[in-house]
Amino acid sequence: MKNYKATHPGHFFGVLMLSLFFFSCTAIKDPVFNGISELKVIGVSKNESTLSLQLNYFNPNRSGLWLKNAEGDAWMDDNLLGHFKMDTSLKINGASDFVVPVQLEVNMKNAATNAAALLLKQEINFKIDGKAKIGKGGVFINYPIRYEGKQDVSKLFQ
Repeated sequence: MKNYKATHPGHFFGVLMLSLFFFSCTAIKDPVFNGISELKVIGVSKNESTLSLQLNYFNPNRSGLWLKNAEGDAWMDDNLLGHFKMDTSLKINGASDFVVPVQLEVNMKNAATNAAALLLKQEINFKIDGKAKIGKGGVFINYPIRYEGKQDVSKLFQ
């Protein structure tokens, strides 16, 4: 049986890099949600419709990172709007605005209620709850996506 040295330089470096990454992750400031834009219908069926939209954010952190595989649920005025998904990778620069393009699968059962809110109100209460993978240097962690606030309806269709 071979003797294994736990102090092998390669292992030490790997543990050090992982430790630095995770300690630096605890200091990550949440991105600032700036609203939704460019809402477009890209598919309609009897039970479900697909919308594309952009979630606009600001990264308050000095360093950049990668975002991938974001998904979750969206609500409009406390009615479930549908499930959103982003299945690409996105580089986010430090201290800058960024846009997350998502596709939203809308359940048509709530479509009439949600459409009425869009037509009759100047602003709606919008809520998202989901998760994404964020990382640096090939190491990714799961990160919660949560937001609730008012959205100006006129900005949805710009």
